[in-house]
Amino acid sequence: MFHEIRRAILLREIQAGETLSEPQIGSKFNFSQGTVREALMRLQEEGLVQRRGYHGTTVTRSSLIEGVQMAEIRIKLEMEGVRHATDGLIEDDFAELQDCLSRMDAAAKQSDSYALSELDRKFHLTLFRHSGMNALEPILTRCMLHMHLRTFGHSKPAKRPVTPTEAHQPILDALRGGNADDAAAALCDHINLTISLWSPPLKSAMDSR
Repeated sequence: MFHEIRRAILLREIQAGETLSEPQIGSKFNFSQGTVREALMRLQEEGLVQRRGYHGTTVTRSSLIEGVQMAEIRIKLEMEGVRHATDGLIEDDFAELQDCLSRMDAAAKQSDSYALSELDRKFHLTLFRHSGMNALEPILTRCMLHMHLRTFGHSKPAKRPVTPTEAHQPILDALRGGNADDAAAALCDHINLTISLWSPPLKSAMDSR
């Protein structure tokens, strides 16, 4: 239930400002109203909806100004996180991250934007969890989700995007080499390139600051 609604929001099948009715959603997806309510509460924690009691639940969307702030916060948090994570990764961790990239490639080939979004966050959050900065993970997760609202599921850009493995491999290569600064720089380049390809208005707003 939770993922059905979140998928519709992230891929903009449900637009910002739309009111979500618990009975209607329950009927559409064949879930109880209690299950729907729990899903909407989780989505509110992620900042994707706003619950207003008897007024219902409304789909929210960050403004461009908020998008710029969240992109900058995400880049700063992830760069610092990867620096702290560099020395703590073992071979099993690299195998898990490499498997995540393979699954991302498969999702991209199938044009499954939601699966790609989920796996992309899994990759980045797996790295971040090795930093030990656990209290900041909810902030990073929210920033990622709102960035994905602006990047995933749009028409393909004019320039051919690289595969997920091609996009993320420089980060893993730098981590394998134990070079924290190179890993942070590769991660920063990756995020900025993704924004440039899939959300030019957001990148323009970032560059104009």
